Amino acid sequence: MSSSKRQLKIGYSIWPTGHHRTAWRLPEAVNTGTADPDFFAETILTAERGLFDYFFIGNSVKSDPESSRASGNEVFKIEGYTLGGYAAAITRKIGIVVTINVTYSDPYNTARAMASLDHLSRGRAGLNVVTGISGSNASGNFSRETHPDTADKYAWADEFLDVFNALVGSWEDDWLVDDRRNGVFLDPSKGHRINHTGRFFKIAGPLNVPRPPQGRIPIIHAGTSEQSFELGAKYADIRFSPYRSCEWNRAYYDNIKGRLATYGRNRDDQFILPGFTFFVGETTREAREKYRQVQNFTLNEYAPRAVSDFLGIHVGNVRDSDKVLDVIDLEKLRQDAVAARERAGGSIESQGASQAIERFTGNKLWALELALDAFGDPEAVTFRDLHNYVANFPGNQAPVVGCGKDVANWIEERFENREFDGVKVFPPYSRRPLEAFVDLVVPELQRRGIFRTEYATSTLLGHLGLGGVKRQKVAA
Repeated sequence: MSSSKRQLKIGYSIWPTGHHRTAWRLPEAVNTGTADPDFFAETILTAERGLFDYFFIGNSVKSDPESSRASGNEVFKIEGYTLGGYAAAITRKIGIVVTINVTYSDPYNTARAMASLDHLSRGRAGLNVVTGISGSNASGNFSRETHPDTADKYAWADEFLDVFNALVGSWEDDWLVDDRRNGVFLDPSKGHRINHTGRFFKIAGPLNVPRPPQGRIPIIHAGTSEQSFELGAKYADIRFSPYRSCEWNRAYYDNIKGRLATYGRNRDDQFILPGFTFFVGETTREAREKYRQVQNFTLNEYAPRAVSDFLGIHVGNVRDSDKVLDVIDLEKLRQDAVAARERAGGSIESQGASQAIERFTGNKLWALELALDAFGDPEAVTFRDLHNYVANFPGNQAPVVGCGKDVANWIEERFENREFDGVKVFPPYSRRPLEAFVDLVVPELQRRGIFRTEYATSTLLGHLGLGGVKRQKVAA
C-alpha cells in the first residue's frame, strides 16, 4: 500500500507456550512448540500472512530449571541464529530479528552470523541487543564469576556495536570483479581492515562475509537505565518500551525521541514499540470470557498484601469477594496523582522518562486502571480478580482484551496520540490468539489506512521506511 499517512509497525514475539502465565492450561492451547519445527513454521507463516514487519526471536543464556513460572518459556529458549535461518528458508518477506546477549558474545562472530543471515534472507535480518541482568546464573555458563555492573556492561555494549557496525560494512558493495579472462575474482582493495583497538576489543577485520544486502543490520534495543536510553539513541532503529498509561507513554515517547538529535538522528529514525498480550475474540463478550477463564487458572493463594504491594496502596484486610471499587476510591487516586504531579514540578517530561508516574504518585495508578480495563466491567472486579491479575502480570506487557474492532480502536487511538509507533504482539497462548489478531485486528487496521495491505518492500529496513540508509559512525 502506498500512503503518505504514518504507518503502524507490528512485530510478533515467539513464545512457544504463550506469554500469559496460566493460559497454557486451556484445553485448546498447544504446548509442544518449544522445539517443534512445525509449530515455528506455522506461526512464522501466520505472522507473514498478517504482513507483520518482523518475527522476533527472544533469547536467554541462563539455564535455571526452577525458573519455569508454571510454563517452559523461562527454562527453554531455542538458539536464535538457527531459528532465524529456518525462518529465512520458509518465508519471503517478513523481517527476522535475532536476540543476542552482547555481554556474553563476540562482535566478530556476531557480525559474521548476522551478515550471513541477511544474505540468506535477502535483506530481512535484524539484531536485538540485550546486556543481561544481575542475579541470573548466565555468568556461570561463560566462565565468569559475576555479571558486570550497569556501567561496565553498557560500555562493553557501546564498543561492541561500534565494532559490529564497522565489520558489517567493511567490504564495499562492488567487491566482485568476476574477470574470467584475466583470472581476477575479487578486488581486495574493496575490503577494509577496521583496526579497532579499544577498552574491550582489539579487532583487525575486515569481515569474511560481504556487506549484507541491507547495507547495515537494523538494531533493536530495550532497557530502563539512562545508559540504555543513550545506547538506544545512538544505535537503535527500534526501541522496545513498557506500557503504563496514555500520559506516561506520551512522555516516554517524547523523551526517547528527543535524545536522537545528540547523535545526528531525526525523530523518525527510531520507532518505539511496546509489547502487548492481546486477547481477541469474534465478540467483545467472547474475549472477556476467555480472559477471565485464564485468570481463574491461577493457583496462588489469595493474599491482600500482594495486591497492596503491587499497587503501592494499602487496601487493608479485604476479602477476596469484595469489589475493588467499593474499597478503593479511584477518582480520589486520580486527584491525588494530579496534585502530586503539580507538587513535583508539573510535567512528566521535566522529571525524566523512567518510572515517572510512580515518582509522582507513590502508587501504581496506571496498573490498577489497566487491570480494571482488562476485565471490561470495572464495577464487577473483585479483589480475587485483582489478585489473579497481579499473579499473572506479564512484566511490561499490558493485556488488551476485546473483539477485533475494540483492539484496533485501542491501538489506533494510542498510535495517533504518539504514545508509540507500533506494537509487538505477545500471544497469551498458542496458536489461536496470533491467528485471531491476524484475522480480526489486522483487517480493521488496514481499513483505517494505518497498516499495509501488502508488502511494498522485501527488506526489514524497507518495511520500516528506512531502506537505503547506511549508518555512519557517529561520535559519542
